[in-house]
Amino acid sequence: MGDGTARSGREADAAALDGADPLAAYRERFVVADDRLVYLDGNSLGRLPHRAVNLAAEVVRDQWGGRLVRHWNEGWLEVTGRIGDKIGRLVGATPGEVVLADSTTVCLYKAAVAALRARPGRGVVVTDDANFPSDIQALRAAAATVGGGHSVVVVPGDGVDGPVDAVADALDDTVALVSLSHVAYRSGWCWDLSATTAAAHAAGALVLWDLSHSVGVVPIDLGAAEADLAVGCTYKYLNGGPGAPAFVYVPHDRPELVNPVAGWQGSDDPFRFDPDAGPAPGVAGFVTGTPPIVSAALVEPGVDLVLEAGVNAIRAKSEALTQRFVALADGQLASLGFNLATPRDPARRGSHVSLTHPDARAVGQALIHEQDTIGDFRPPDMLRYGFAPLYTTYAEVDAAIQRTAAVVTDGGADRWRGAAPVVP
Repeated sequence: MGDGTARSGREADAAALDGADPLAAYRERFVVADDRLVYLDGNSLGRLPHRAVNLAAEVVRDQWGGRLVRHWNEGWLEVTGRIGDKIGRLVGATPGEVVLADSTTVCLYKAAVAALRARPGRGVVVTDDANFPSDIQALRAAAATVGGGHSVVVVPGDGVDGPVDAVADALDDTVALVSLSHVAYRSGWCWDLSATTAAAHAAGALVLWDLSHSVGVVPIDLGAAEADLAVGCTYKYLNGGPGAPAFVYVPHDRPELVNPVAGWQGSDDPFRFDPDAGPAPGVAGFVTGTPPIVSAALVEPGVDLVLEAGVNAIRAKSEALTQRFVALADGQLASLGFNLATPRDPARRGSHVSLTHPDARAVGQALIHEQDTIGDFRPPDMLRYGFAPLYTTYAEVDAAIQRTAAVVTDGGADRWRGAAPVVP
C-alpha cells in the first residue's frame, strides 16, 4: 500500500470515528474561527464557548452598565458559590464545599497554610518534582509563613511516571502535608487520588490536591477519597477564559482549616463591616476580597457544557484520542527523533500527551507558524499535545501527527530554530 493510499485510509477511519462520536455536536458550541487550525492546547487555555460571548455582553452591558451597584443584590453575590457548587459536582463535592476565589497559586497558598496550622508539631511538606513550579513556590512560601522550621521536601521522579514509592517512603510522623498535582503538567502522569490520599492519612498527614490538569476531563471524587483540600484552575478543560479565577475545595467536616488571608468577603457577616468579625464557616471562609464578577461569571458556560456532556463520556473519548495519538506517534514520529514522555497506560495519564525532541522549541514554532497547529513547548525539549474531547476531533489527531512529521522532514524546524517567544 503506497503512502497516499495509507493516508487516505487513515483519514477515512478518522472521519468514521468523528461521525460516530457521541460528543461531536459539542464542537459547535465553541467558537472555531479557523477550521484549518488544529488546536491542541486546551490543557493550557480552553476554547471560547459561544454562550460566554453572549454572557459577557450581558454581564458588562446589562448588569454592570444598566443595573450598576444594584446587581450585587440581584445575583452577583451568589456567583462564586453557585458556580463553585457546579464545579463541586465534577469533583465529588457536596453543595457548599467548593467556591471560586483567587488564582490557583493564591488558593493553594491559602490551603497549604491552613493545613500546616492544622498539624502542629509536624514540620514537613512533601511534594514531587513533577508538580507545577508555581505550586512548589507557593508551598515554600506557606512553610516560611508558618515558620518554626517547616520545610518542603521535593521527591524526584523519572520525568514520566509519578514517584509513587518514593513519596510513600517519605511519609513519616514529621509530615504535615502532602501536596501533588493530580495530573502532572509535563508528562500527564495521573496519580491514584484515593490510594495516595489514604497513604498520607495513614501517616497522619493532610493532603492538598491541585486538579488544574484533571478537572473536567478525568473523573474525580474528592468525597469518596476523603481528600482534605483541593484547588484547581478553570481556564483549561473548563474553558473559563484566560486568567479565570480558580476554585478551592474544603470539606464540611474540616472546621480546623481556616483561611490565613482573612478579608471581609470571607467573614461571617461581610456587610456588618466589623473588623472583629469571625470567618465564615467552611469553604466560604476561604474567600478574601471582593470577587472578580466579570471573569467569574464567564466560567459558568464551560462548566455547564462539561456537566451536560458528562465526565465519564469525556474521559472515554479522551482515552481514545490519546491512544490514537500515541499509536500514530510510535509509527510515524519515533524515527524522526521523537520520544514518548507520557505514561502508555491511559489510566495513568490525563488528557495530554508529551513528546520530547532535541529541536522541540523549533518544531513547536514551525507547527504554529507554518502548519496552523498549536500545542505548546516546555523546556528543555518537550512538546505537549492537549486533547479536549468536547471540541477535539479524531481527524485533528491525525493531522497533528502528519504536520509534526512535516516540519521535521521539510526543514520547518530549521527555519524556526532561533525563535524564542515569551510564551513558549
